[in-house]
Amino acid sequence: MKKLNIKIKGMRILLLQLSILFFLASCSNFDETTFNDEEEGGEGVLLTDAWICDMKSYEEDHWYYEMYLDANGDYIAVSDKRILKVNKDGVLNSMILITYPDDDPYRLKIYNDKIYRFHYDNDFQDFDPNQPIELQIYDFDFNLLSEHELDSKGLIYDVEIENDNMFGMLVYNPDASVMTLKKLHLNNGLISEIILSTSGTNPTNLHIADSGNYFCTASSTRDNFYLLDNDLNLIWANEYDEYTISDAKFIEGQGIYFTGGVSPFVNPDRPSYVALIDLDGNKVNSVEFDPGERWSPQMQINQDRICLTQTEPESGKNMLMSILDFNLNIESTLEIPGNYVRSRIIVNELGSFSFVYGIALDPNDPDVFPLSNNRIFKFDSTYDLPTNIIVQ
Repeated sequence: MKKLNIKIKGMRILLLQLSILFFLASCSNFDETTFNDEEEGGEGVLLTDAWICDMKSYEEDHWYYEMYLDANGDYIAVSDKRILKVNKDGVLNSMILITYPDDDPYRLKIYNDKIYRFHYDNDFQDFDPNQPIELQIYDFDFNLLSEHELDSKGLIYDVEIENDNMFGMLVYNPDASVMTLKKLHLNNGLISEIILSTSGTNPTNLHIADSGNYFCTASSTRDNFYLLDNDLNLIWANEYDEYTISDAKFIEGQGIYFTGGVSPFVNPDRPSYVALIDLDGNKVNSVEFDPGERWSPQMQINQDRICLTQTEPESGKNMLMSILDFNLNIESTLEIPGNYVRSRIIVNELGSFSFVYGIALDPNDPDVFPLSNNRIFKFDSTYDLPTNIIVQ
């Protein structure tokens, strides 16, 4: 039923047989799963914690997944077409094809083992100021748990979940050119709000720190950072006009790290950067580096390292993964060939990093889009490219 290509010698045969029995019992829905895990010289090795789950069993038709790690260390990846369940050993346990009941623009979030789909039947051209934002909540088997009409109207630019019933949301009204940050309770409606801009779509990205602070950033050199308390009282707003900001993380005891591109007015080569500011908005440290033709870093931070991923503009090809320490020294870089399919970075149960990244189905024609298949990468503390590739 499954074909496992594992070369192994001597005392490992018994362990291999037990592993096969476990694998067959846990993956009865998937055929032709191949484990490739060889050292140089061809001598087989046992499976390791780090792996690449390479899902060649189907063609991908979406460019982004929302990624989630459950309490067991297993992965849930959700797009607008399917739900993937991959266990912490890199085995694809199930793939559920899904269809949402509408084609509304949406923001997808996963929180506490539930999928939250925030959506609106609205657009710039025919904006209806009376059209509410709606929310559907699903479980991981795509059972609809509840539907809600939220106490908010407008176009969603970003949303973050504070707890099961509390959400922060950046909402834009194109009629008034107003960007508003709102805090909403699922049942009690609007809790608080603050207008952040009356002249366009800044800021565009929302973050909620573990401390409860809200902070907003923009991929612009104008009005690109706002720090607020949990009641949405503005603590300060700042403009780092030498930077555009693509991602940010609040780290207790350190400050706020953010990343993006240097303004072309400051440096026409537009290098990437990482900067650290304190809670008063003062720059503590920064580093600039050349990522080649890549842009818009995504950031994740574990207990002692910063991980950045970048791809080429437009195509999303040729990922560069960079690892920095908290003093912003670049410790390593890793080029990962592929294209298109992406996700946010998450911290896995090893304390390292994981993400989704795709690769073209036809390596001789990598420009074909969206014909690609997904790969979930799970790194260990070495941050080296995993050699254990699980093809299924």
